[in-house]
Amino acid sequence: GQRGGGPPPPHLPPGEKEKKKPLTIGARSALPLGLPTRGGGAPGAGLTSTLMLGALVLATVTSFMRARADGVVGVGAPSTGEAANYATGLLYSGVALVGNTAVSALRKVLARDPDVGNAEQVGVATGVQGLVTLLYILATGGIQAPPSQFWLAAVLSSVLNALVKTLETKAFSESDLSLCAPFLAFDPVMQFVVGVAVIPLTCKFLNVGCAELKSSIPLYHFLSVVSIASGAFVLGRAAKVGAPVKNKDGTLREIKYIGPLPVGSWIILFNCVIYGFTFRFDKAAVQAAGTKMYYMYGRLIMAFTTLTGSRAAGQMTSTSLNALLKPRSLSLLGAICASDAVYMLSLYKAVSLISPVYVSAIKRGGGVLVSSLIGTLLFNEPARGREVPILTIVAGVVLLCMK
Repeated sequence: GQRGGGPPPPHLPPGEKEKKKPLTIGARSALPLGLPTRGGGAPGAGLTSTLMLGALVLATVTSFMRARADGVVGVGAPSTGEAANYATGLLYSGVALVGNTAVSALRKVLARDPDVGNAEQVGVATGVQGLVTLLYILATGGIQAPPSQFWLAAVLSSVLNALVKTLETKAFSESDLSLCAPFLAFDPVMQFVVGVAVIPLTCKFLNVGCAELKSSIPLYHFLSVVSIASGAFVLGRAAKVGAPVKNKDGTLREIKYIGPLPVGSWIILFNCVIYGFTFRFDKAAVQAAGTKMYYMYGRLIMAFTTLTGSRAAGQMTSTSLNALLKPRSLSLLGAICASDAVYMLSLYKAVSLISPVYVSAIKRGGGVLVSSLIGTLLFNEPARGREVPILTIVAGVVLLCMK
């Protein structure tokens, strides 16, 4: 016998002990990235991520302090009106953050019903919001015919948002909320990329978006956006790989990966590319017709696009629609409509006041923290090993708000 350990396992020769497998970090590691590790594998990989995030935050803070010392406040010394718009825009961005996080969590709960389709859920919810808003506008006598430039921006944004909402619902049903949500923090990065690479071209050839080129982004704001994105990337890979998730029928399955990231995370990254354009379409439409009018038209266009697309694909059936009439589904649908209304109206107001880069950074960066908390508290998702990237994201959001 072995001292203190009993007989060896049956698959080992007598007198030999079972060897312990070294702990490793990699694309299929069960350990969280962003923290130092022990054992074999890729030595120092977790420590490298932690040091990288720490150095990035330090560089951002240093850049901010230098800008303050040089008398550079944000993009310059703002007037009283500009400062008020910036503060109000940040406030509405915060409200949009809360509303968006609530919508994502409620959609995840409703998506667990095996009879409820993703497209039907989005289409019915947006249709209800559009009809209620139409009744409100008719009751208050505020209906009007929008100018011609409104329709191009409204239709493009609504169609793209219908696609994004359907894909987002699919992503959250495929993977953990806390595994997908962090990659929404890449939204401000794509806003920045579109503003730098695409808007100058649209201004030159189409005379569109030229006003956005008049403002500049200070270095510490750029570093803040990079901090948010880097923290989100590390956080998105910090989940326990191979942990099973529940299907709609209650069976368990492993989260599917493509390369280093889950399928749901890739879907969210694709959505962020689309968001780089929809925010600007939203801003153009709001400035042309007002927040309420655009919200009404946008929701109705989204509902029509989503439901007709689902119908054409043969996915919308009487079973999927009747599933939304269950008492539990109706209550969740009502909560989604209310939360989405708060989210979208606040978002439209925010983008009309400040740059989409700032709006998305506040909404997404703060959303990572809130979504991770909701995923842990309500959906029993793991939280260990995510402290460092979350703190990096929070630091990036705070510094981005400084102006």
